[in-house]
Amino acid sequence: MTRIGIFYGSNGLRTEHVTYEIKKLLDEIEPGLSTVFNIARGTPQDIEASDYVIFGVPSWNIGQLQDDWGLFFPRMNEVDLQGVKVAIFGLGDQDGYPTTFLDAVGILGKKAIERGGELVGYWPARNYQVEASLALEGDQFMGLAIDEDSEPELTPERIRAWVKLIVEEFGIAEGEVVKQAGV
Repeated sequence: MTRIGIFYGSNGLRTEHVTYEIKKLLDEIEPGLSTVFNIARGTPQDIEASDYVIFGVPSWNIGQLQDDWGLFFPRMNEVDLQGVKVAIFGLGDQDGYPTTFLDAVGILGKKAIERGGELVGYWPARNYQVEASLALEGDQFMGLAIDEDSEPELTPERIRAWVKLIVEEFGIAEGEVVKQAGV
């Protein structure tokens, strides 16, 4: 069984890069803690075989799922996430798409909850310039918000802070273990 399965879709390299940065930090906490799956080749069984799940998705066009996630999305109805903690990170462009920034995170987040998952890793929206998003719940996004178009310099610290948050919410590692790993 996979401890943490990270499932991502990427048309370019940005989401894939963020995925492997997250994996690198998780593996600093415990080598082999996570396994990466490209959703283009993933199955519902791969997701179900994970103790904890991370979904990575960029929003495309006007708030749409990335191509591979779009193709896989109907299969999410086959996934049983009952009792599974799920974290999501997403990439988007808040300046170019302030009314649909991270909509793909909202689409996946709502589906994960519908399938019985417990969403963790909510991220504060206060430092972003968005007018609307399907990923917003109150003053938080349903997951980590990355904007490589407008704020790439903030990405490394955002990833580090979010990984610390989710491992604690997953209940995998506590403060001292995370601190020793440099997360």
